Amino acid sequence: MMSLSDLLSIALQIESTGYGFYTNLASMQTNEKLKNFFAKLADQEREHQKIFKELIGKVEQKIGGLSSWIEEETVGYLKSLAEVSIFPSLEKMKQNLSMQEALDLAINVEKDSIIFYSELIPYAADEVETIKKIINEEKRHLLDLLSTNL
Repeated sequence: MMSLSDLLSIALQIESTGYGFYTNLASMQTNEKLKNFFAKLADQEREHQKIFKELIGKVEQKIGGLSSWIEEETVGYLKSLAEVSIFPSLEKMKQNLSMQEALDLAINVEKDSIIFYSELIPYAADEVETIKKIINEEKRHLLDLLSTNL
């Protein structure tokens, strides 16, 4: 079985890679508007990293009750989502991509991250509101990416 802390660690890795990706995209821009847009997304991903680190600390401090352990079916689904969808996309982010390819990839990662984080909610107990806040921010990222004009 896997704990909520383990799944939050996956979320931390998602945010860390997203930070690097958006930072890199910002540094490549000559258009000041796009540069600021990607820098803002990177800053928000860094903030999410901090939040997930705090959540991991809180969860690990709790005495390990049954609610902190996730059922095998759910863990299998979430691990598969991360391994099949999110992490391969994150690896592609390290490649030399056109701006359109980078935007398409970022859109897919944001969508998959929203699904991943949404699936954590039933197991999050006291952390539900924090995770919902991150989900809403990821949704805003998605809408911003979808409306970006190249």
